[in-house]
Parts: sequence; structure tokens; C-alpha cells
Amino acid sequence: MNGQEIYFNLNPVNFLIVSGILQIFIVSAVLFFRKDDQLHAGKLLAITLFIVGLHLTNLMLLDLNLDNMYPFLLWLPYSYLTAIGPLIFFYTKSRTENRFKISSKAWIHFVPVIIEWLLQVVQIIFSVKQDVIYYNTPTDFIISPIIYISAAISIFYYLKRSLAVIKNHEIWVLKNFSNVKEVTLAWLYKLIAYYRILWMLWIPVVIIFLLLFRFQLQYLGLVIIIYGLILSITYLTYWIGLEGLRRTNFIYITRRRLPSENKSYTNLSEKEIKSHIAKVKQLMNDEKLYLNEHLNLRDFADKAAADPNLISYILNTHLHKNFYEFVNSYRIEEVKKKMNDPKYAHLKLMAIAYECGFNSKATFNRVFLKMEGVSPTAYKNRQSRL
Repeated sequence: MNGQEIYFNLNPVNFLIVSGILQIFIVSAVLFFRKDDQLHAGKLLAITLFIVGLHLTNLMLLDLNLDNMYPFLLWLPYSYLTAIGPLIFFYTKSRTENRFKISSKAWIHFVPVIIEWLLQVVQIIFSVKQDVIYYNTPTDFIISPIIYISAAISIFYYLKRSLAVIKNHEIWVLKNFSNVKEVTLAWLYKLIAYYRILWMLWIPVVIIFLLLFRFQLQYLGLVIIIYGLILSITYLTYWIGLEGLRRTNFIYITRRRLPSENKSYTNLSEKEIKSHIAKVKQLMNDEKLYLNEHLNLRDFADKAAADPNLISYILNTHLHKNFYEFVNSYRIEEVKKKMNDPKYAHLKLMAIAYECGFNSKATFNRVFLKMEGVSPTAYKNRQSRL
């Protein structure tokens, strides 16, 4: 082309990116066809991964110089970036809502994707007619920035909503479960937060690259930034897929109104409140329900023959603890008692923790540190010196 030699531009960095893209497509396929995906969350995540993989594929076609070697490879629309935000949002909802279903009106969230696809089709038709690669056409100077700016707005908006959904979910979890290992979505919150940051960095860089540098990569600093961001997006996308495969648990407990919304409990007399508090504490002390690692608010309320909302109201309003903190305070006291008991001297700390109702080392260490101000090991060493 124009007398210049066309070569296949493969280097160690884009080799890593291409390898990551292949892994993204593999994980996407596994998620999509997984049979135990009861709520179709896996399919939503699979489509998200596939769309990101397509976008990265397009970037690699350009970087590997395949666009010049095989121009027909660019006759397909690869970009569906405005779908990423809504898909992640619906995936998040599917992990937090019992019997989640995408409503018939949800298509409105994907109108920008249709527009994005049409813009690409127009761009491709124009480039084929002009017999030039699409990024060398005047239309690309307008269309590509529009697509990327729209994608930036969409990703920022929907991922912000996704994070808000997870925050509410985590508050609900702490009010209803004594161990959160199987139901927490803290892992998803972190991944989405990182993902949003990466896309918010990547999109301005690519717009500047398109408008100012026009695919010129003679600036080393620019090359390092672009490769670094593409690598980060590639492998964080792959990581999200792997986490989606690994964490298949769902919450099937129907949510009820928050205690604060139940006005009747505010009219309880002081005598009634004291009676409920005494009953709750007696139940924990006498039956040691906290030793059950699967204890949740509903089971506890059944034991107390009371409404779960009432129990939650008493804990939050009058004991100033959510259910998670309330139960784990008893577990910590039981751990401390056994630490100081010679009968348990042969047991390791985690063995004692598991006996006392904890089901995770990370949770045990975090809760102990928060309640006692020192780590379990430091506390044990201090006690042994007394």
C-alpha cells in the first residue's frame, strides 16, 4: 500500500493481549452454556464478556496490522460498547434479586446499541464504496468520537447504578445473615469499581488518539499508556468472567420491608422493648444459636417466635447492632472464652473460630479486630503473658 511493505506486527505485549482475548471468549462460552445457570445471570455476563472481547479484537486487528493485510476483516461492526453498562447493571440485579427477570421494557436501555450498530454500518458501507479502510474516511472523524463518548456516559451511569445496587444488597445482607461468605457481593463491587475506572481512563485516551494523533504511534509514552490500558481491561474482563464462574451462589430468600418502614414497632412500650431484648439475649445465651454458622435472621426469629422485622428493629434501634454484628459479638466472646480455657489449648485459632460459628478466616480476623482492637493472634499472645 502506497509502496510501503505490509508486515504482521506481533510483539510480546499484543501477544499477551491476544491471549487474554482468547481466554475471554472461552470463559464467555462456558458461562453462556452452563446448565446450572438458573437465573440466567451467567448469560448476561457471557454476553458482556463477548462484547468486550469483540472490541478488543478490533483493536488488535489494527495493532497487528491485519487491517492492511486483510481489509475485509473490518467489514464487520465490532463495537457495541453502549451495551456494556446495561448488561453489567442487569447482571448485578440478577445477583441481588430473587427471581429476577428482565422486563419487556428493558429494550429501551439498548437503543444506544442499535444506534451504535447503525453508525458502524454506515461507516463500513462508506469505506467499502470508497475502497479505503474506515478510519481513513472523513466519517470516522465524527462517528468514532460519538460512539466512544456515548459509551463513556453509558458505562459511567450504569456502573454507578450497579454499585448502588450492591451497596443496598450488602446492607440487607448484614441485617439478615450472621455469616456473609456465601452471600456477599463485595467481590463484585470491587471489580465493577475497578472496571469503571479503567473505562473512564481508556475512552478519553482513545478519543484523543483518534482526534489528535490519528493512529500515529511514534510517541513512546502514548504507546505505553495505550498498551497498559488495553492489557488492564483485557485481564480484568477475564478476571470478572472467572469470578462469575466461581461464585455461583444466589439468594433465594424473599426480601421484606425494612424495619424502619414498619411504624407499629415505634409504639412499643419500654416494658415491651425490655422484654424483647431479654428474650433475644436469653435465646442466644441458653441455646447458643450463634454456633450455627448458617444462622440467619429468619431462623432466629422462628426460634424466638417473633416477626423478623421486630427482631431487626430491636437489634438496630435498641441494641445499636445489625444482625451480623449481634451474632458475631457472641461468637467473639465464645472464642475468647475458649482461648483462655486449657481444654482448648491444643487447638489452633481457626479451629476454635470454626467451632464458635465462623466460616471464614478473613471474616473472623476482621470481626475480631473490629470488636477487640487487636488481631486474634495478638490477643492470644497478650493473654498468654498475663
